[in-house]
Amino acid sequence: MVICKELIDNGLDACEEAGVAPIIEVVCDSGGISVADNGPGIPEATLAGQLDFTIRVSSREAYAAPTRGAQGNALKTLLPMPYVLDPQHGRVIVETGGWRHSIACGADPISQRPAIQHDKTKLPKSKKLQICKGRKKLAFSRGTFFQLQWKPVKDQWPFEPDANLEFCFDRLRHLITGFALFNPHLSISLDWFGQRKSWTDTDTKWKKWLPSDPTSPHWYGQANLERLIGAYVTLEREQRPEVNGDGKLINDFLAEFDGLAGSAKRSKVLNDAGLKRARLSELAADGKLDTDRISSLLAAMQRHTRPVKSQRLGLIGEDHFKTRLLEMGVKSESFRYEKKLAMPEKVKNEEIEEDEKASFLPWAVESAFGWCAESEQDERKIFTGANWSAAIKNPFRSFGSTGQGLEAELADLKAGAYEPIVVSLHLAQPRIRYTDRGKSALVVEGDGERETEED
Repeated sequence: MVICKELIDNGLDACEEAGVAPIIEVVCDSGGISVADNGPGIPEATLAGQLDFTIRVSSREAYAAPTRGAQGNALKTLLPMPYVLDPQHGRVIVETGGWRHSIACGADPISQRPAIQHDKTKLPKSKKLQICKGRKKLAFSRGTFFQLQWKPVKDQWPFEPDANLEFCFDRLRHLITGFALFNPHLSISLDWFGQRKSWTDTDTKWKKWLPSDPTSPHWYGQANLERLIGAYVTLEREQRPEVNGDGKLINDFLAEFDGLAGSAKRSKVLNDAGLKRARLSELAADGKLDTDRISSLLAAMQRHTRPVKSQRLGLIGEDHFKTRLLEMGVKSESFRYEKKLAMPEKVKNEEIEEDEKASFLPWAVESAFGWCAESEQDERKIFTGANWSAAIKNPFRSFGSTGQGLEAELADLKAGAYEPIVVSLHLAQPRIRYTDRGKSALVVEGDGERETEED
């Protein structure tokens, strides 16, 4: 489940950044799990960086955006899995950009440090034509093909030799249905030991906040911006340790934020913060961050930009939800859809304190419900997700001050586990917080109107 979720997330992000309607294929058999996408292919430098286990955390973890990934180290987490499952034959196969990478990630028996064997061979060109941004061109058959491979064992998994494969299939199909439910532009297929299931996109031109879109100053509090600047400075030191007193200008750092693309706007921010021609590294000196100057910078950034409206995050929409739920057997007359958005005009309310205005976060919640025919299996199906990524387990376990989660709410509504219903809940929001690194439970606080530093 983790393997498929992380690789599907990565494939979706890659396709969206390239402006391509995503097509993803998932294949599972006794010898491995593979996920292929039609994106531009993982860059060579990115793959090389994932093989460097001296760096365990990505700077992406400090970056606030409504994106699927929050930590930036999914591939690094997956690379050792085949070795754990099959130390002798386990490996990762990556085919991208015309090359086949065979990666065996083990451990040195003496030092216990990662021992990586990386073999690279040229792939033959495909005769197939792909369409990318409306242009046909000779291309390789896939954007990125990623496989976790082990020695085949007939009709069973090496990690669950006694497992009921039909049960595993149901769980994985449920996860992939979630991805199809939360991504109108996605076409995705699952081949499970020869059984095939596919979902076709409903809107290839659907728009959402892209992974490549700039972050917003209004998505950061003091501590959040300090973490981001610290991550940038740390990365700069690791990549260019010989640089002393040089490095990224704060002006260039500002250009990465929504509303600060123009040089005139950036000059106003730098003048207000007293940081004209200063470098980012100057905000981290003598082994600590300069909190006062960072506070002045954040205030100026927010003063000269507007908060992002919730609609800009992207809405999945009623039509798409209805199409997907009807495919699951929901009766059309029982279908219900609701959406709620954080209202940016509340930020302009004069009754709201200035520091509360600065910490405003947009959000969009969409829910869908439907009843299946009584002849269907009496089992409630719950699909949950955040930022267009399907959850392996329900992450909405606690809401606000009551502490009551989604399943408890449904039980109160007499919508128990053995009712023939489909329920879906999706949240889009920058700076999503989880209780753990496995992203198994969301932190959902307050009344949802606006966020303050106390929240």
